[in-house]
Amino acid sequence: MAGIGWKLERMLERDTLGSTLQAYLTGVAVTSAPWLLTTAVLVTLRALARGHVAAEFSVVEQVITVTYAVTLVLSAPIHVVVSRFAADRLFERRLDLIAVPLRRALTFTLVVFLSVGIVTMLVIRPPLDIAVPGALLTAVVAAQWLLLSVGGGMSTPAGVLGAFAAGAAISVFAALALERAAGLGARGYLIGFTLGQGVALVGMLLQILRSLPGGESAVPAGALRAALREYRLLAISAASVQAAVWIDKIVVWLTRGTEQASMLASATALAWFTVVPAFAWIYVQVETAFYTVFRRYYRGIESGAALAELEASAAAVRSEAGRLVRGAAVVQLVVTSLALIGAPRLVHALELPDSTILAFRLSLVGASFQVLTLLGLLLLYYLDLRREAVRVAVIEVVSIGAATLIATAFDAPAALGAAIGSIVPAVYALAIVRRSVSQLVVDTFQSQPY
Repeated sequence: MAGIGWKLERMLERDTLGSTLQAYLTGVAVTSAPWLLTTAVLVTLRALARGHVAAEFSVVEQVITVTYAVTLVLSAPIHVVVSRFAADRLFERRLDLIAVPLRRALTFTLVVFLSVGIVTMLVIRPPLDIAVPGALLTAVVAAQWLLLSVGGGMSTPAGVLGAFAAGAAISVFAALALERAAGLGARGYLIGFTLGQGVALVGMLLQILRSLPGGESAVPAGALRAALREYRLLAISAASVQAAVWIDKIVVWLTRGTEQASMLASATALAWFTVVPAFAWIYVQVETAFYTVFRRYYRGIESGAALAELEASAAAVRSEAGRLVRGAAVVQLVVTSLALIGAPRLVHALELPDSTILAFRLSLVGASFQVLTLLGLLLLYYLDLRREAVRVAVIEVVSIGAATLIATAFDAPAALGAAIGSIVPAVYALAIVRRSVSQLVVDTFQSQPY
């Protein structure tokens, strides 16, 4: 995330409970805000469906789920490339070069994903009064992810994230107001939710523009295209990681139908809610502690440090990488264990079918391994192992998709396939990281052009 590491370090340096909590809540918001919002929406839809026409709410649930799935997968390359472009300009202290490309990227995102939303609605064929806000929501969500990616590190975190949180609250209240007070039912819920997300989008954009300098410099033609070429492997990885989250639902939808896919999506959404603490911990630690030892090592390379000093710095990187993996595993293990115990009560509270309990528990296992895969990918990119990261991300999609397909073919729970398929990429990613940090000095000098 562009430039946010030093802000997190300042929060942690205060060494108070409030500042530490602020840093980790920032990590939660930046890494998991859209997932948290999606889960909250699906949960409230389940609650509102009680005593109403269930079919109407089921259609809205399907529209929101499919909208987020399509948008997150297809827009991930844009978010990654533009955020890296902004990070480079921030590193160069050239904030005056960000506004023009950002506006172009935002305009492109809104136009393209409005078209994507229209096509998506034509495929799932909801009623027109639901399809229209559904198409608009697709464009709004894609633009939100772009602004979250770029703005979370470029401006004060409380600004962009506060605007997103305010929009999320407005979304829920507006949805409830139109659904209950205005008597519009499920379509009113979707319209209100979409309006609130639009408010969040405008608020984030204003916060970002406020953080940029008043004067804008001319940007070289094709700057974003050049960034896309430079970060194309990162873009492929980002799309693959997002696809891995949804590939099992697609397989189930194609092989077992919409109802089974919807049940799996509900179970997985709840499971992904449990990875938020681990995501926050990883985000803060990678952007602060790991970044510090990582930069110390490469500053030694640039300044011509003695071999003994480089070996010591490399050992610190290796130690920090190990601490990251162990810490993430412990945090996720604790949360997953609690969720496994409470699975029946949670599923019954949401009035989901009893069959969801097993799917939820299996999804918890799969999500836990996917967290470790994500951590491995982050470390691989820090080590500039882009091709290895792409291989891991592609293997993740293929492994989860293939395992889910095999599970459905043998009439086993689809979530079992996804859980098993998540193990291979996690082990492979961490194995590459371990090998790389164990011979960091040798690999660094062998990669030099002289």
